[in-house]
Amino acid sequence: MKIINNAFFGLLVLILTTLPTNMFSQACPACSNPALQSSEKLEAGIDTLYQGAFRLTFNVTNGFDYQGGHLNSIGLSENGQSIDVPLHEHIVELDFVRTELNLEYTFKTNWTTWLRLPYDVKIQNASVNYFEIVTPNEQEAILRNRDIHHRNETYSGFSDFRLLVAHRINGFLFKKGRLDVALGTTIPIGKTEENSLIAGENGEKHLHIQFGSGTFNLLFEFHYVIGLSNRFSLAFYSINMLPFYENKKGYQAALETTNGIGLGYRFMDWFFVRTTFANFSQSQAKWNGIKDPNSGLISFNTTVNLTFKLKSGLAITPGYRFPISQKTLSDVGDTFTYGPTFVLNASYLFNNK
Repeated sequence: MKIINNAFFGLLVLILTTLPTNMFSQACPACSNPALQSSEKLEAGIDTLYQGAFRLTFNVTNGFDYQGGHLNSIGLSENGQSIDVPLHEHIVELDFVRTELNLEYTFKTNWTTWLRLPYDVKIQNASVNYFEIVTPNEQEAILRNRDIHHRNETYSGFSDFRLLVAHRINGFLFKKGRLDVALGTTIPIGKTEENSLIAGENGEKHLHIQFGSGTFNLLFEFHYVIGLSNRFSLAFYSINMLPFYENKKGYQAALETTNGIGLGYRFMDWFFVRTTFANFSQSQAKWNGIKDPNSGLISFNTTVNLTFKLKSGLAITPGYRFPISQKTLSDVGDTFTYGPTFVLNASYLFNNK
């Protein structure tokens, strides 16, 4: 146990002191929503976490055909001046893979530290939809303007880490009820961008989307699960990020919240099925107090998971998340909306007496 304790805290110190404050990364809240929680938080089962317990969880999220874009009637001349062109549409599509390592260490009975380390790979494709015939010169101007906003590129790197302290309360409200409450902060690892609104107005190459906020943002979560019977369980959760200030580039991240309810059924001791319905809401971020039209989303989605508990103690949970309805808060921005998403969660608990 002492070896594991020392190893965990050594790893934590190493991560927080040696990583640079800005690593290369691009993303969008909809396509890498960190509020997709680990499966064990929604399952009735282990009640007490004892000092020295350590859970290692590996999550993979793979999304396809996430959609962005907007209408446009501005082109860019050869000398970089904005000119009027026929109305057209910028179409932006994104595929991505997010891998996230979660480390959970119980430093005191039912008091746990959570550290989440996400890494993203994102493939962006940009095209133009023409509504009417354009001249060759107009097309070149349209494509030049598109390329300063969106390009066919792949982005990869770490996004902001999340560090929380959680407390578990057994027998909460009901004898078979269990509540995990967590409070923490983001750690600004992901790369931030310069003001994309100003760059767009000046005809300069830029990126509208970013994952790093450049700030420490308050995190608050709760996860509640109750056993309704020997086979059925009901779960509720809320995961929230609350930014309070701008980074040094004048960017203030959006407020994000995910609220969900899930129903689980145990077919056998080693096989569970769970369906979760969730709402993800993101306000508009701001650049120097001005709302960013490339942010802001309200969505509803459902996730279906299958959990397999192996004899070794390893739990593997594949799943599929699909959107039910969604709405961007701006009609002129580049906020991505959800496409189909596959998820995989593997979790193992060490040293719980």
